[in-house]
Amino acid sequence: MQRIVPMLVLIAVTALLGACSATDPQDLPTAEERFRLGMTEYADGDYVDAIQHFEVIRLQFPGSPVADSARYFLGMSRYNREEYLLGSYEFNQLIQYNPNSTLQADAQYMHAMCYVAMSPKSPLDQNYTVRAIDALQSFIETHPRHAKAQDAERTLLELVAKLAQKEYNTGVLYMKLENYKSAELYFDTVIDKYYSTEFADDAAAMKIRILMRRKQYAQVAGAVAGFVKKYPASSYFDEVQGYAKQLPTP
Repeated sequence: MQRIVPMLVLIAVTALLGACSATDPQDLPTAEERFRLGMTEYADGDYVDAIQHFEVIRLQFPGSPVADSARYFLGMSRYNREEYLLGSYEFNQLIQYNPNSTLQADAQYMHAMCYVAMSPKSPLDQNYTVRAIDALQSFIETHPRHAKAQDAERTLLELVAKLAQKEYNTGVLYMKLENYKSAELYFDTVIDKYYSTEFADDAAAMKIRILMRRKQYAQVAGAVAGFVKKYPASSYFDEVQGYAKQLPTP
């Protein structure tokens, strides 16, 4: 029995070595062939299979001419599968470690778009929105003439408006709770930080309402004058002008 066990081990090792030697390295796909296979799967929407081919290139052929493209489409495959965090990682790796790549700008744009895709509705935590804004700003500043630069600018404005909306809605909530001091702080944030958004005049009007309720008439006069000058087309224009007429005479 003691002689049989080593013999079985020897047979198993011999079989394994035979199997390995039977696979001729020349029969394995090259990096370029792998990439073509991956792109075929990608074009067909078979992103899981595409990812497998691109991962092989990333691991086994990191210095090949198609390595950058494989990493980019690895990120795109993740993005199309809504695996946005994994996609952002792949794009960021290309940005950080392949600065001379011809796909640098596209990767930077898609890195931002991954965060855009993760940006939630305005009432929720806006951490990913802030990251998306930072990434879009970096892309626009670095590649102002890129074909996607205008789209990035529009998306950036939408995300900034989302942050403004969150601050404004929080101010309205505090106002309903009659916590006017806290409400005013949020409205001031919208006025000062998000002055280019559609919520700026809303916040300014709400602040004047608060000042009137708190009978801070000395501040109302200046706030009304500033509002009339800055927001002549606001839907609150007539209301705000009316506050000036309600002020007590000195």
